[in-house]
Amino acid sequence: MQLSTASAALLTLAGTAAGLSGCSKQPAAEGYRLLRQGDIELLSALAPVILADGYPGQLGAQAETRLMQALDNLIGTLQEYSRSQLMLLLDVLQVAPIRSVMGAQWRSWTAASEEDINDFLNDWKNSSLQLKRMGYGSLCKLLTMCWYMQPETFAVSGYPGPPKKIPA
Repeated sequence: MQLSTASAALLTLAGTAAGLSGCSKQPAAEGYRLLRQGDIELLSALAPVILADGYPGQLGAQAETRLMQALDNLIGTLQEYSRSQLMLLLDVLQVAPIRSVMGAQWRSWTAASEEDINDFLNDWKNSSLQLKRMGYGSLCKLLTMCWYMQPETFAVSGYPGPPKKIPA
């Protein structure tokens, strides 16, 4: 119980610092409703590591844009509280000092190596802090869901696609 309280307090403190840095006040990137340019850079850096051999797959050069658009749409469907918490997590991962304290590299996400990102994800996945494990799960689930909902990725996942209506 104390650990969860400490984790929540840490996220709140980090989110406040991110907000004071102006991170959360950034407008959405052009062509997006919610995702900001920094969010796109972060999620684009994480995607190849989380999705591994499935990325970019058949989508090739369109992979990043299609994935980010799907993420933006999915985040837009979340309830307000869930959306605000996810955006807070993305804010925290934008500010270098806070990102570093939270176990990520100091460098920007665009400069991070695959090994750096893998180390960060493993740290969060295996952390004793529930908050980090929840953040890891949220990031991985969002990216994975949005990736495998693309029709071109159905075959890779073994999903035959939505049922087809057969005329009577």
